[in-house]
Amino acid sequence: MNSKPKVLILCNDFPPINSIGADRPYSWYKYFNEFGIEPIIITKNWIANDNAAVQEIDSKKIEENIDSGEIIRVAKRITPSIWFKDKFQMRFPVLRKGLTFLEKSLYFHFNFLDQHYGIYKEAKQYIEQNEVSVIIVTGEPFILFRYGSQLNKKHGTKWIADYRDGWFLNHVTSISKNPFTKFFRFKEFFSEKIIMQNVNAITTVDPELAKRLQSFLNKKVYVSYNGFWDFHEDINIFKETSDQGCLVLSHTGTLTNGQRIEILLDCLLELKRKGEISSKNIRLNLIGLEHYPVQMERIKKYLVQLDGIVRTTKRISKADAIIENLKSDYLINFTDSKLSAIYAKTYNYIACKKPILVIPGDSGLLENLVNENNLGAVLNNKHEIEQFIRKPIIEYKPNQSDLVFFTRRNQAGIMAEIIKKEIISK
Repeated sequence: MNSKPKVLILCNDFPPINSIGADRPYSWYKYFNEFGIEPIIITKNWIANDNAAVQEIDSKKIEENIDSGEIIRVAKRITPSIWFKDKFQMRFPVLRKGLTFLEKSLYFHFNFLDQHYGIYKEAKQYIEQNEVSVIIVTGEPFILFRYGSQLNKKHGTKWIADYRDGWFLNHVTSISKNPFTKFFRFKEFFSEKIIMQNVNAITTVDPELAKRLQSFLNKKVYVSYNGFWDFHEDINIFKETSDQGCLVLSHTGTLTNGQRIEILLDCLLELKRKGEISSKNIRLNLIGLEHYPVQMERIKKYLVQLDGIVRTTKRISKADAIIENLKSDYLINFTDSKLSAIYAKTYNYIACKKPILVIPGDSGLLENLVNENNLGAVLNNKHEIEQFIRKPIIEYKPNQSDLVFFTRRNQAGIMAEIIKKEIISK
């Protein structure tokens, strides 16, 4: 007889989708059994396509049951906006945006407007037919938190709200001046306060966000970092090294409006004007940035003036992004003056075993992580960046035994302990 407690995990993002959010629940699925928990994933039936601008969902439901646990992949759900987009593609943009706005305004109140409702229906059916100890709901989308709360009310099953980012406290939306964003934040404030009343535990990805959530919700918040995959265990990949005869710097993924890439680009412009650099001796790769049109527009003027020095790419597969990182000399994290956070890309950088540059310092989580573990350097201002480019020598001597703490496996173990000690045993 299987005596392991069953944990139902509700998530929107899950492999094969190529997203940062997919790795967190996948790590629980992969490792929970080692720590005495049986995971059951309920997600969407994503169609594998690493390079797609928009990830698609299959029209059929499938179920998988292998050694790591069970996966229920729900079929695509057709809401009015999805029907309109499928039928008319990019035509009639005003109507399409109007339908999207209407759904986003009302989907918390009307299930037929929610494209995620299939996850709830499958979870409800599973709980009615099986004994489940705990539900973990990882967001966003935060509508899934509502479903965790509802399942608790209907069946008494304890639930955990796992925040990969803030909801009302989301940094990007909090600084937005868009009136629609402000409207939705107003609604989110009340929704979050109400939904979280019956939550049994809250988890999140770093101590800073935990502190803010704890203050906002007046509930204890536990930390389980995102962590990094051990490539030797999880990815069949050859070790690459930069052999291109020039200094190669790389940044992977998106930028937020507050992340200060301009400080580096301005330095490169000035050094180019002085004749100190050219495309022959330095290159900055912005990997996957073309997937984010707003941020591409932001650096447009630099791309013209730094042609050959700054290179952007479309969204690429996770494995290809790793290879690009392994071919680089240094990997870059741009910080936001108003937010202290460890960006998910940082863990991938650690796994690549290449020195990390924090530009500029944040006097917080990211800077401390790099400095305390000898993972690279913090370049605080224009002078320090220029000095580095002229003489790119950084001491990189991380203690690999200390970094084991940040592996996905270890963080899954921490999450499992939170579940067993703080939820199941109480």
